[in-house]
Amino acid sequence: MFCCLNPGKKYRIPLAGLLLAAALGTPALAAKPLGDGIVKVQRGDSLTLIGKSYRVSVSQLVRWNKLKTTVLQPGQWLQVVAPLNFAVKLSVKQVLGVKVMAVHVNLAHPEVSVWPLLPAGLGKGEVLERLSWRSKLVAAINGGYFHPRTFWPAGDLVVDGEQLTQGHIRTALAITPDKRAKVLSGRGPLPWQGYQTVIANGPYILRGGRLVVVPRAEGYSDPAIWGRARRSAVGIVNQRYLIFVSTPESITLFELGKIMTKLGAREVLVLDGGSSTGMIWRNKTLVRPARHLAYGIGIFLGAKPPKAKADL
Repeated sequence: MFCCLNPGKKYRIPLAGLLLAAALGTPALAAKPLGDGIVKVQRGDSLTLIGKSYRVSVSQLVRWNKLKTTVLQPGQWLQVVAPLNFAVKLSVKQVLGVKVMAVHVNLAHPEVSVWPLLPAGLGKGEVLERLSWRSKLVAAINGGYFHPRTFWPAGDLVVDGEQLTQGHIRTALAITPDKRAKVLSGRGPLPWQGYQTVIANGPYILRGGRLVVVPRAEGYSDPAIWGRARRSAVGIVNQRYLIFVSTPESITLFELGKIMTKLGAREVLVLDGGSSTGMIWRNKTLVRPARHLAYGIGIFLGAKPPKAKADL
């Protein structure tokens, strides 16, 4: 049985709640949030009010937006989260006592793209190193679950807007043609019109910054999922900022969720783990899978979208 989630649902905050927040000294959001750390200034807004709302200083807002005056105009756009100054970068460090390999991806960069790495034909297992022999590939990580004998992906895959597989997994990382990422989830098959890349897997362990490890609610019954294993995951910091993570040592899903929280992710989907866990950075294998994979996930700089049918 799958849980029904509504990540895009909007909620109305009662006026009483706003008055209570003000009484407690917690400012309500001033400017209108538009995603990607961008807001639209409303009448009566000031840099001080916006700064308190988003927990940043006035000097940071001035610097990020190159402001020559502190006077704001209604309808003005402001950057309220530090703009990313990288395209793709690797961090290898201890997080909560665990060695973590993390590839940080700035989707706002014009040359960055994320695509599934398919073998010569779906249903043919391949080693991650060979899947990664692609022009302009910067990094690669193992993909999602698959049947161990047929190597057929267990979840939906969409490449360049074309759906190649349909599986039973009901949560997925979805990226639009203008490179905005989100996690979608539902009870039945999800329509993928309007998405250029879709990778379905799970469980969905971090939602809106809140740790929720309930694999059975998503239909996962294998008791091994609760144990300790090498892990891979993809996290969303915001619509334009992804983090792909692999751990060379065994951890639980709870530990993985806490690690992803420390890295700044607010939405996290687990990828395949255990003997499938793997990561490559600039042709160097950081974590080597112990078996062949159905597919991988590649991060590219300057690559053109792949032709989905060419890999089938």
